[in-house]
Amino acid sequence: MKQTALLALAALLTLSWTGPAAGKEADVTRDEINALKAQVEALKQKVEQPATQTSPAGEVPWYQKLEVGIGATGIVQGSMGVEDSLSQEGDVTDGSVSFDLELTLPVTEGGTFYALVEGGSGEGIDGEIPTISGINDDADDDPSLRITELWYEQECSSGLRFRIGKMDLSSDFDTNSIANSETDQFLSSGFVNNLAVEFPDDNGFGAMIWFSPGSLWDIGFGAADADADWENIFDDPFVMAEMDFKPSLGGMQGNYRIYGWYNGKDHQSLEDPRDTDEKNWGIGFSFDQQVLEPLALFARYGWQRSDVSQVSHAFSAGLQCSGQVFGRTEDHMALAYGVAILGEDWKDQAKAEGADPANEHHVEFYYSYKANDHLTISPDIQWIKNADGDRHNDDVVVAGLRAQLSF
Repeated sequence: MKQTALLALAALLTLSWTGPAAGKEADVTRDEINALKAQVEALKQKVEQPATQTSPAGEVPWYQKLEVGIGATGIVQGSMGVEDSLSQEGDVTDGSVSFDLELTLPVTEGGTFYALVEGGSGEGIDGEIPTISGINDDADDDPSLRITELWYEQECSSGLRFRIGKMDLSSDFDTNSIANSETDQFLSSGFVNNLAVEFPDDNGFGAMIWFSPGSLWDIGFGAADADADWENIFDDPFVMAEMDFKPSLGGMQGNYRIYGWYNGKDHQSLEDPRDTDEKNWGIGFSFDQQVLEPLALFARYGWQRSDVSQVSHAFSAGLQCSGQVFGRTEDHMALAYGVAILGEDWKDQAKAEGADPANEHHVEFYYSYKANDHLTISPDIQWIKNADGDRHNDDVVVAGLRAQLSF
């Protein structure tokens, strides 16, 4: 309304200066008319500019720089084939809901504050059916809203990026463009991150630094409190180093990551329970590669010490296909297979307790249907063999539906 009124006023002024009828000489000179036209054009440009407030120094106020993202995810899953040996409840149908609020505030050139507020309700089906690889990684049975990440990041023109604060190292290490997000990709924890990487117990104090010496390479180092209890934060460190190679092969983007890590908190030896100050470490890789315009592949592998870990090796692989092959360009579907390979020390302990230890196999398929700009619906089905690493347990099938809202 304000812009319309100003433009109308400018038009009336123009008519008042150029109003003499045809054949009657005007009372003003041509130079005065041209000057008025210039003023009208300047006024037009001013009212067409975005109505962004600025401070006296010409800077945009901080609250107008703040970026807000809101997401909510609801999941319902039901099981088939669960025997009493695995769960006293038998087959179950459980659900979960989660909420997240992201706040991003640029404060200096290349400097950003970030906060993530989360909450949720429901343990999901994992609360009833024990597995190694997990079935619903999004379940968050804590309805209280809490700050789960709060950090500052600085990016430099030299290709250096530094972050410090309360953080989740798995958001930048062991990533994968196809299998890394439980809200819109695979639901099983075994496909969200590497089962053979013992990340910190929770989001605690940490820091990371990434350097990009060129467009093809990234090198990262991260450190955090392994038990995330905010007490004696330097006593039990978790440290990780990763190198990423990002080639484009024939126009097809690929990402290849190799890493090593160390977890310094005390672990009990599986071979000698009296030894309670053992440490854990391991290595791994993660890659994703587009092979056709609608098709991409991924794989992960990890190894960690079998002396202190149930899973000694973990491997997963799969593919993602865009819905563009049948006219749904914003949809996609994906299939993955993973195996959790038990360590020998864990097997010996399980046998002594009467179990029949065996590697757990996990398959998951989902279809992501983009209903509109804000709502995505994903039918999901999973199959688990030797659930919880025990051959006594029959195969389990879990079918579910995920709905994800984002703004």
